[in-house]
Amino acid sequence: MSIIVGKASGRICLLGDNTDLIEKPALAAAISAYLTVDLELNASRHIRLLATDISYSEDFELGGNLKLDSPLRYMTAVYTRLSDRITSGFEATVRSEIPISAGLSSSTALCIAFIEALNDAFSIGLSTDEIAELAFVVENEDLGVECGRMDQYAIAYGGVTYIETGSAPRVEKLAASELPIIVADTEEKHNTQELQVWLRRRIKAEERVLLDSLGRVVDLVEEGKRAVVAGDLERLGGLMNRQQQEERLMGTSTDRLEQLCRTAVNAGAIGAKQMGAGGGGCMIALCRPGSQPEIKSALEAEGAPAWAFQIVSG
Repeated sequence: MSIIVGKASGRICLLGDNTDLIEKPALAAAISAYLTVDLELNASRHIRLLATDISYSEDFELGGNLKLDSPLRYMTAVYTRLSDRITSGFEATVRSEIPISAGLSSSTALCIAFIEALNDAFSIGLSTDEIAELAFVVENEDLGVECGRMDQYAIAYGGVTYIETGSAPRVEKLAASELPIIVADTEEKHNTQELQVWLRRRIKAEERVLLDSLGRVVDLVEEGKRAVVAGDLERLGGLMNRQQQEERLMGTSTDRLEQLCRTAVNAGAIGAKQMGAGGGGCMIALCRPGSQPEIKSALEAEGAPAWAFQIVSG
C-alpha cells in the first residue's frame, strides 16, 4: 500500500512569547526543520506507532481504550479524538529533525503531522483551522499542557503568521522577505509547564509589573507585524531587543539568556531575544543575510548548541 505523509515544521516566536496566555496576538514563524509521520494503511485492526528517534513503539487494536501516559501520548491522544473516523489499522512512523526540548514546539509538530496524515488517509476533511484547533484541544484539554494557541496555528499555517490567540483565533499570513535565524540553547534546565503555571498565577493575581510589561509586548507585536510586511529587518531586530528588555522586567530571563543575546548582537545579529516561557531554554537571533555562520560560531564558542534556520512558507 502507498504511504501517506504528514509533515510539520518547528516554529519560533519572533515577538509575543506568552501573550497567548492572555489571549493577545503573537508573531510567529515556521522554520526549516521538519517532523514527518509516514502512515501506511493495512487490512487488519492492528495499529502500530513507531518513533525511530527514541526507538520506541506502541501497539494496540482499532477501537482500543488507551491511557495517555506513554512516550507517544501526543499521538495516542490524537488517535483517541479521531477514533470514530478511523476505519482500519495502520502503521505510523515518526521521523524528526527538529531539536527536542529546544523550544521549537516539536510536540505540537508531532500532533499536527499526525492529524494531517490521518486526515488524508481517512478522508476526514479537516480544514487548516480545524487541524490547529484539534492540536490545541489535544494538548491543553487531553494532556493538560498549560499552553495558548500560538504553536498550533503557527505550525498548521506555516510561514510568518500574525495570530490572534483568543477563543476565536484568527491567522494572518504575512509576506516576508528573507529572515535568517539562529537558535541557540542555553542548556539551562527549566520546566515550561511550571513556568507557564507561574505566569498564569501572576496574571490571575493581576500583578501590575507583569501585566504592564505584557501590554508593551503586545504593542511590539503590532509594530513587528508592520516591520515584517515592510521587509524592515533592522526595525524587527530592534523590536526583538526591546522584548528582551521586557523579559528582564517580567523576571523570565536568566543570566545565561542575557549573555547569549549579547553575544549574538556583538557578533552582528540585528536583534536577539529568548523564546517561550523563559527560565532557560533557547534564544533566537535575527541575522542579516550572509551573517549566520559568524553568529552561529560566536554562540557555539560560548558553549551553546546552535542551529541556523530559514523561514518556510508551509
